Amino acid sequence: MADESPPQAQPQAHEQNFYRQYLQSTAPDGSMTIREIVSPNLLDHDAAVAAEKQAGYTFQNFVDPARMTGVQTTAAPPAQAQPEPPLLPSAVVPTSGTVPAGYVQPPAAGATAQPGSSPWLNLLPPAMATVGPLALSIAQPELGIPLWLASGTLAGLGGGTGEAIREKAAGEELSPGRIAGVGATSAATDIAMGPVQKYVVNPAARFVMGKLGRVLGAAEDLGPVLTSEGTTITAPAASAPPPPLRVTELHPIDLAAAQSKEQLNTGIQELAARATAEERPAIAAAWVATVRQRAAEAGDPITYMRAAYDGLGEATQTALFGPGKAAFERMLNTAWSGAAGELTGLAERGTAGGIISTGGHYGAQYLGIPALGVPTATGIRTAADLTAPFAARGMLVSPHAARFGAGLSRVGGVAGPAAANLAAQSVAERARQLGVPTF
Repeated sequence: MADESPPQAQPQAHEQNFYRQYLQSTAPDGSMTIREIVSPNLLDHDAAVAAEKQAGYTFQNFVDPARMTGVQTTAAPPAQAQPEPPLLPSAVVPTSGTVPAGYVQPPAAGATAQPGSSPWLNLLPPAMATVGPLALSIAQPELGIPLWLASGTLAGLGGGTGEAIREKAAGEELSPGRIAGVGATSAATDIAMGPVQKYVVNPAARFVMGKLGRVLGAAEDLGPVLTSEGTTITAPAASAPPPPLRVTELHPIDLAAAQSKEQLNTGIQELAARATAEERPAIAAAWVATVRQRAAEAGDPITYMRAAYDGLGEATQTALFGPGKAAFERMLNTAWSGAAGELTGLAERGTAGGIISTGGHYGAQYLGIPALGVPTATGIRTAADLTAPFAARGMLVSPHAARFGAGLSRVGGVAGPAAANLAAQSVAERARQLGVPTF
């Protein structure tokens, strides 16, 4: 066994303050190795053990440097410089002011913000391309040109303007070619969405909304006939005496003064026969308000209103409600009255819809095919069908509920197409940015 004392170490020729020593150690894999150690101090046995242990080796003994002449040794790897941890706010001792509340990692050298990288800025062209067509669909003006052409023109102007604003806000140079390209894409997308809305989006929305959508649409179609609260009307102009007699005022008629349902219906039939087409909606509204008041005192208001409507007769019904006759009958026939057959129908509809929705969801997962939103659409349709009878009942017995339902239908009729158009404009703009051919 070689001597374990360190005198065999020799100072380096070029630096007298450093010493070279050779340490024979066992590597973690069991192999024997000799490592060269250069240090300003001589290592004794304990220091050599500690140094080799830190490097992952087991020290055995020192090796005479004379024996190592011309032998390749394994040099100890240089110590890795540890990066300094970032300065945290809690370690800052302020000389004035307050301690910083947060720490922000400084940006890498040479990093610069990319212009136009904000998703909110990228949303400007599609959003502004939707505003003009939306306003046009609400106003429905007479322009002398097809509305689809006017809508496409407004969409193109809005999309181009939005792109110009986006470039300006992002700090980019205004590009007339890019602005024109965005405007053209917006106009083409809006025009293409016309038939898509008519033949795809609207039928899909009607399917999903089911009976509830039809009931809300009926409330919108009936308008004041369902939302009016007054029971008094002005006598029809046909009831005035003919010339040369001069009529200064037509007397008001309060339908609520009728003593019975039969007397009310008889009076309405006479009024409807004498009234003009312009006067009949007011008579229908007063009749609905009167029957609504009387139905509130009945144990089953919906059944009372159905019987009162049937008592008018087909001719009077058509004369009073005109084009809105089908909408009013849909409301009456859908409204919940609490009959046993209605409860059974709701239970069957809810069960069938739940089975289809749940089965479609898990069936698609089992087969590994996309569900394409069918389970969700079926679930929404089922919920809408179950809600419709109670919504119709509320709108028949309450003018406030009728106004809310009509307003909800109007908002949905405008917001739904606008949302679909915004989605189409966003997809087209994103495709244009990615270089995908659009229009």
